[in-house]
Parts: sequence; structure tokens; C-alpha cells
Amino acid sequence: MSQSIEVLNLRTQRDFQYVLKMETQMKGLKAKFRQIEDDRKTLMTKHFQELKEKMGELLPLIPVLEQYKTDAKLITQFKEEIRNLSAVLTGIQEEIGAYDYEELHQRVLSLETRLRDCMKKLIDLKKRKEEEKRQVEP
Repeated sequence: MSQSIEVLNLRTQRDFQYVLKMETQMKGLKAKFRQIEDDRKTLMTKHFQELKEKMGELLPLIPVLEQYKTDAKLITQFKEEIRNLSAVLTGIQEEIGAYDYEELHQRVLSLETRLRDCMKKLIDLKKRKEEEKRQVEP
């Protein structure tokens, strides 16, 4: 019986040592998990901040894109005006035999005036858009 108690005592001591060793390992694992969790939170915060900074860098592009859209519409209008002028010029070419030099010269001057007016409108519109843009920007 005393032998059984001694064997039981030895086994209990061995198991107790094993439990102590495992407790130490568990505490180490718990600390590692905490560190991993903290690192993950830090990385997520860092990546979020980087994304936020990138978005901040891209925000100034919005007015540029808006200006680009406006300019594209303006170019479309000018293309239409050029088509109209081309049609007028084609008509003039067809009628060239019906007019003398002085009449043709007057029509050319008239068309040049219209073209200058169109260019002036374009410049005025562009200046107005730039002024509006300056007023919008802080």
C-alpha cells in the first residue's frame, strides 16, 4: 500500500510539474496572442491612415475633372460652330461664280469677324470659368 501511495505521489508530482510547465507555456502563448492582436490593430490603423492620406491627395483632382468636363462641352460647341462655318464656306465656294471680287471679300471679312467673335466668346468663357474656380477655391 505504501508503495502504491508512493507511486501515486510520484505520478502526482510529475503531473503537477507538467501542469506548471504547461501553465508557463499558456501564459507565453497568451502574451503572444495579445501582441499579435495589438500589432494587427496597429497595422489596420496605419493602413487606414495611409488610405485616408491617399484620398486627401486625390481630392484636388475633383475640380480639375469638373473643369475638364466643362472644357470638353465647350470644345463640342466649337466643333459644331466649325461645322456650321464649313457649311457656309462650302456654300460660298458654290456661289463663287455669282459674286464679284468685292462681294466675296466682304463675305470673307464677315466670316472672319464671326470667327473672331467666337474666339472672343471662348476666351471670355474661359476667363469666367477661371474666376469662378478661383472664387470656389479657398
